Amino acid sequence: MKRLILSLALPLLMTACTTNPHTGRSQLLLLGEAEETSMGAQAFAEVAKQEPISQDPATNAAILRVGRAIAVQADLLRAKLGEGPYDWEFKVIDNPEVVNAWCLPGGKIAFYTGIFPIIEDESGMAVVMGHEVCHALLHHGNERVSQNLLAQFSLTAGDLLMADNPYRKEAMGLLGAGINFGVMLPYSRSHETEADKLGLMLAADAGYDPEAAIRVWTNMARMSEGQRPAEFLSTHPDPLRRIENMKEWMPEAKARFAKSKKKPNSRLPGQ
Repeated sequence: MKRLILSLALPLLMTACTTNPHTGRSQLLLLGEAEETSMGAQAFAEVAKQEPISQDPATNAAILRVGRAIAVQADLLRAKLGEGPYDWEFKVIDNPEVVNAWCLPGGKIAFYTGIFPIIEDESGMAVVMGHEVCHALLHHGNERVSQNLLAQFSLTAGDLLMADNPYRKEAMGLLGAGINFGVMLPYSRSHETEADKLGLMLAADAGYDPEAAIRVWTNMARMSEGQRPAEFLSTHPDPLRRIENMKEWMPEAKARFAKSKKKPNSRLPGQ
């Protein structure tokens, strides 16, 4: 049984591991890009049916201005790798109670109106937009699905290998905790940090002042003060750590901003 499990797992892992050209980090990607893009499009269509999509002209004009500017920079990065542009879509979900934004594989992006008081203006939106777009560029969704599949395989394999062990239940509990705290959560935080850095550069290249990132994460830190779990228990880095990272990356971002074609910066509707 052990040989069978290894014979099934090793070839799959060897062929699915790839080096991300933007970060230099090795990734496990079990899905092809066509598969992850299709999944993103299907999920986006479902969201559009279920969520209150904003029909406000000013709000939609803002997200389209910023989104298209960031999309140009993202597609330039893809073109350098011989990859085609994404089929970009941008929507605002009219829900002031939700402080969130996301980008699904293939360039399907949504901002909730609840995040507008945090980002305040189009430069703040560009920083968050760049971050979310980079999750798609860096195939983080594919990687998380692949990690979950591998974790399920590991737990199933461990359960089979320890079928006759009297401490099987305790061992499986420890294995599950180890996978969660030792693999899944740290990888999630590393995904956020990768998207923070590359997204900051995309915003700067697109002509938006990267200094807005400091303001955005300061606002986020204030909003979540006293509500955040310890970082090792969280999927996201602490906002204060993110601010320190942004300050470290700012000289490079400012240099790129200086070379860019500057975009006008307007307050978001209602702010």
